[in-house]
Amino acid sequence: MGPFMHRYNDLKYVVVVFRVDGIMRAKGVNCMKRTVFLFLLGVLFIASIVAAAGSHDPITILGNGDFTAENGVISGSGTVEDPYLIAGWEISVPSGVPYGVKVENASVSFILRGLVISGAMEAQGAAVRLGFVSSAVIEDCTVGSSMNGIEIASSTDVVARRCILYVQGRGLRVLGETPAEYRHQIEQSNAINDYPVYYLYGKDGETVSGIHSSNLTVAASRSMTITENEIVCGDGMHLAFVEDSLISGNTVHRLEPTLSEHGISLYRSTGNTVSDNLLKNNRRAGMQLWLSSGNSILNNQLLANDYGLIIAASDDNRVYDNWVYANPTGIEISAGSTGNEVARNTICPIYDKNPQYGIVIKQAVANRVEKNVIVESEIAGIFLDTQANSNTVVANTIVAGAYGMLIVGSNNEIARNLIAQNSDGTLFRPTFGKPVIRGNTFYNNVFTDNSHRHISFNDDSEGNRLYRNFFLGAVISNVRIYDPGRNTWTVSGEGNFWEDYDGCDADGDGFGDDPVLVLPAGVNDTAPLLSPTGARNDLGVLSTLEERVLAVLTEGGNKVQIAALIADEGYERFVGFRGFPALLIEDFPGILFDYGEEVQGGPGPTDKAFTMEKVPFPLDIAFFDRKGALVGSTTMEADSSDRYTVNSLFQYALELQSGSLSAWGIGADSRLILPEEGEG
Repeated sequence: MGPFMHRYNDLKYVVVVFRVDGIMRAKGVNCMKRTVFLFLLGVLFIASIVAAAGSHDPITILGNGDFTAENGVISGSGTVEDPYLIAGWEISVPSGVPYGVKVENASVSFILRGLVISGAMEAQGAAVRLGFVSSAVIEDCTVGSSMNGIEIASSTDVVARRCILYVQGRGLRVLGETPAEYRHQIEQSNAINDYPVYYLYGKDGETVSGIHSSNLTVAASRSMTITENEIVCGDGMHLAFVEDSLISGNTVHRLEPTLSEHGISLYRSTGNTVSDNLLKNNRRAGMQLWLSSGNSILNNQLLANDYGLIIAASDDNRVYDNWVYANPTGIEISAGSTGNEVARNTICPIYDKNPQYGIVIKQAVANRVEKNVIVESEIAGIFLDTQANSNTVVANTIVAGAYGMLIVGSNNEIARNLIAQNSDGTLFRPTFGKPVIRGNTFYNNVFTDNSHRHISFNDDSEGNRLYRNFFLGAVISNVRIYDPGRNTWTVSGEGNFWEDYDGCDADGDGFGDDPVLVLPAGVNDTAPLLSPTGARNDLGVLSTLEERVLAVLTEGGNKVQIAALIADEGYERFVGFRGFPALLIEDFPGILFDYGEEVQGGPGPTDKAFTMEKVPFPLDIAFFDRKGALVGSTTMEADSSDRYTVNSLFQYALELQSGSLSAWGIGADSRLILPEEGEG
C-alpha cells in the first residue's frame, strides 16, 4: 500500500510511517475518515515527510502581529472568512525546545492544517500549544515521536478534527478557568495512540457508556451518567465544571509505563458521586479533586497509582469505603482543603508493594479522618505535615508501619485510635524551630507493641496534651516515651495507663498515688490510670462495631449465648483482630463476619479466606452458610500468614478466643441463630 496523499488548495502533503527494526509496517493515514485504523505494533518513528511546503523550524506566535510568512503562514488575512493558514510543514523539534507550534494571545482566526510534528520530547511542552486564542482550527495534523500532543489553554471555540497523535505522555490537554474556556469542538475523528478522542461539552442528563479509549473529557455538563467505560494508557477521564453527575463502574489504567495523567480528575466540579470505579497503575493519582467540593467518593478501587487520591483546594468532600492498595501515598489532602471527611477506607499493600504513607494532610485544616484501616506503611500511616492544623483523627486502626503517625501540624485532635506494632507509634518530626509543633491533643488512644517507642517528641514540641491513653506492651529501648519536657501528661486530673506501672492507690480513686516519670526531661504523669479496662472502647475501628448477643445451637442441643461484634462492611471485615493487644483479649467479644450473601471459600486467589497476620494470639473460627449451618471450623495460629478457609460456600465466619469452640461444644451439627431472626 502506498503513502496516502491529500490535497488542500493545491497543497499536497504525504505522511509516511516507515518500518522500524522490522516491527512497523508502512501504513497510509486517511485523515478524512471518522474512524482511524492505525495500530501501533512497535515504536512509532516518522522517518520522512515529503511535502510541497517543505520543512520548518518550530513556530512561535505570541500575538496577532506574528502571523507572518516567516512563521509559516502561507495565505489568509486573519478574518473568519479568510483565516490565516499555516499548512503542510514538517516540523522537527530540537532537544530542549518545548513546542513544535506555539500560538498565544491571538484574537484573529487561523488554521493549522496538515502539519507533521515530531521530536517534541520536553515533559512540560507539547507538539502544539494554543493559549489565549479563539476561532482556531487544527485539522489533519500528525504528531509522532513526541512526549505530549495538543495543549489548549484559556481559549475558546477551538476546532480539532482528523488529527493523528502518537505520544508517550498526554495526548490532548484542555485547561481553563471558566466553562467557556472548555467550549471547543473536538471531534472523534482525532486519534491518540490509535484510540479516538471523546470530548463532550455542554451536555445535560445524558449517559456516556461503552467507550474504550485513551481520552474522555466531559466539560460544562450536569446530571450526567458516565458508566462502564474503559480509558487506557493515556489522558484518563477529565471532568471540568461538571455538576450533579454519577461516575460509576469505569476502569482507567495503564498497560505500560507511559507518562499518563490522573485516572479520573475533577476540576471545579461539585455535587458528583464517583463510585465503584477501578483506577489502577496510573502515573499520577488514581483520582484527583482540584477546586472541587461537595463530591462523594465511594467504594472505588485505587490500586498501584503514584497517589491513590489527591484532594487539593477542595472542600466538604466525602471519601468513604474505598480500597486503596499499594499506592506510595494512599490519600492526600492539601492546598487549603477544609471540611473533608475521609472514613472507612482500607489502605494496605498488595503483591509486596507497600504504601509509604497511608493518609497525608498538609496545608489543610478542619478535615476529619475516621475509622480507616492502615496497614504496613513504609514511612507513616497518618502524616500531619506542615500547616496540617485543627484536623480530627479518630477511631483509626494503624498497624505495622514505620511510624503509626508522623506529626508536624498543630492543634489537631487525635482520639480513640489503635496504633499497634509499628516501629514508633507517633513521632513528632524535628522542625528545627520552624514551625513549633503545639496544641495537639491525644486522648483515649491505645498504643500497643510498638517496638521502638510509643511516642517520641522533638525539641520543637510544646503544649501538646496527652491523657487517658493506654501504653501497652514492651519496647526494645525500654523507653516507651521520649519527651524533652514541654508537654502535658495529666489533664483535668486524668493521666494515662502504663502497663508496667506498679504504684499504689491508697484512696481507691482509680489513679496511682505515685507519678510516672517521663524521660528524658523528667516531666510527670501525676495521675496514672490503674486499669486498662477503658481501652476496650478505644481500639480504633474495632471499637466502633456494633455488639450483639448471638446464639449457637450446639450438636448436643444446647443454646450457647455468645457476645460478638458485627463486621458486615468491607473495612470492618478487613481489620478483624489485626494489631489487637494481647493484654485485652481475655473475655473480649468475638467477631461475626457477615458477607451479606454466600461467598466461596477455598485455596484459590479469589476465594474468601482469613489470615492471622498481625494478630498476636490464636483464634478459633467457625464458618456458617446462609441458613446458619456449620460448614467448617479450625484453630488459627498467632501471626500466621497461612490462609484459613473452608472449601464450600459460607456467609458468616465467627472468630472466638482459642478453645472456645470445644469448650462450648460447637461442632459438626451446630447451627448459628442468625442475627436477623432476633434470637439472643
